[in-house]
Amino acid sequence: MKKVLPILFLFLIISVVGKAQASSGKMDVYKSLTGKNIDDLYSLGMKYEKTGEKAKALTFYNALVSKYSDDLAKEEKKKCAEAFSRSGDIYYRSRQYSSAMNQYLSGLRVSELNSFGFITAQIYIGIGNIYSSHDDYEMGIHYYKQALLLVDNPKGKSIKNKVLNNLVGASCFAGRASDGEKYLRMLLNSRENTTDYEFNLLMCNGLVASYKGNMLLSIQFYNKALRYVEKEKLSEAYYESVSSCLAQIYLEINQPDSAISYLRKNEEIAKRIHQIDLLEETMRSLSEAYEKKGNHTEAMAYKMRYVDLSDSLYNNTEFNAIKNAMFQYEASKSENAILSLTQEKKDRDKLITMQRGWIVTLVVAFIVFVIMLVVLYRQKKQLFLAYHELFNRSQQYITDRNGVEENSSKESAPSDTGKMLSEEQHNAILSNIVRVMESTDDFCQSDFSIDTLASLVGTNSRYVSEAINEGFDKNFRTFLNEYRIKEAMRRLADIEHYGGYTIKAISESVGYKSQANFISVFTKVTGMKPSIYQKISKEKRNSSL
Repeated sequence: MKKVLPILFLFLIISVVGKAQASSGKMDVYKSLTGKNIDDLYSLGMKYEKTGEKAKALTFYNALVSKYSDDLAKEEKKKCAEAFSRSGDIYYRSRQYSSAMNQYLSGLRVSELNSFGFITAQIYIGIGNIYSSHDDYEMGIHYYKQALLLVDNPKGKSIKNKVLNNLVGASCFAGRASDGEKYLRMLLNSRENTTDYEFNLLMCNGLVASYKGNMLLSIQFYNKALRYVEKEKLSEAYYESVSSCLAQIYLEINQPDSAISYLRKNEEIAKRIHQIDLLEETMRSLSEAYEKKGNHTEAMAYKMRYVDLSDSLYNNTEFNAIKNAMFQYEASKSENAILSLTQEKKDRDKLITMQRGWIVTLVVAFIVFVIMLVVLYRQKKQLFLAYHELFNRSQQYITDRNGVEENSSKESAPSDTGKMLSEEQHNAILSNIVRVMESTDDFCQSDFSIDTLASLVGTNSRYVSEAINEGFDKNFRTFLNEYRIKEAMRRLADIEHYGGYTIKAISESVGYKSQANFISVFTKVTGMKPSIYQKISKEKRNSSL
């Protein structure tokens, strides 16, 4: 770090001083764009977007919007608004949500100022999609409704149906099936003679029925959707969408054989088209299906494949993020270069003044940065000591059997006429609970419940609940979480056997379906996140070698 800072500081100063010399060479690449009019730029952008050359499409769209001014004709302003909207769509499909939002908001300002209703609606749909992609369905619904107000007329039927389809899904996922049903009726009354409309109508019917608890009706609609896919010879993406929904419903109604049938077909599709995320989700669902079927061997095999794919998917996602960063860099470079052409004369006149100001600013910023580093170093050191203290305490927590021995060996439970268990029954059940939890790892199964524990102990769930409440002074969920967290702590510290596991894999290995829930419980119990706990474990192991 000491070597990097001065070099970085020198580079920043040189980059400012050398701006004038470097700019002229880079601008030559884009000067050909300045001679093209708005219609040409729009046509070229559309052309490259259709051929899938996203970076080139963005180059022309950015060149187009750089020409926007209040003096343009209305049709030219409209093309500028559409260019912003299409750029946002490109960024959204590339999962660059921040850039997409910036483009949408810029287009929204132009579109609303000039009363371009349909373009405004399309932008609202894009913004709603961004929120829905991050599970913020309420905000997604808000913007979809805004779009619906602008296209609720015969002229905008195609866009209207797109909005209604999104509203059905977002409403159901937000837990408002009645609203989803309302928008479904509106979609039904807005008929359109396209394959997408017919397919989406069947899917929306199936989705609403499932969220209203009518699984048999939902299955009927999804089967109709499958037959429609076969009849119209739609792509495998349509088939995969329906079969995933059917498999999930069959799992929910405890018909694992039917679920396995659809999941196996999805497995074939995922392998054929090399879609890792679909294959990962299919492996997870197959593991759950075989577990419900009672075939623990197959369930474990698919679970291990799911864990392996989950880890590889993480690496693949990380690689995609790098590619997206480069893509955004190239697009931003094009945009900045184009915008710089319009400012070239003004920048040349002010260059010397700006250089001096930047140098002074950078010197001050560098000094402030160094001071902040010193402060951050001290805080980091204090945090380091605090985490190590928490880690040392956690080792005692692992060996502490959670008061099991002390509480289970009480001579008698307090007298309470409302209790179902005698003293002897209470102690016997408590002893069996301790035996199961300490000598097996059944509690690491994701479907482990109080009924499961009662079955292993040889009694019923009410007696087990009373024994845990009285013997340990806590409810079953807290009791189970503490055992799972202790086991997670052991595995995080077991570098030899679990050193290659991600946090997600560890959480699933001890029974948590949600990584976020696991992190929350782990942090509450230990005072630190599992990633920090794992890091300290590795450090201590390496220092002892």
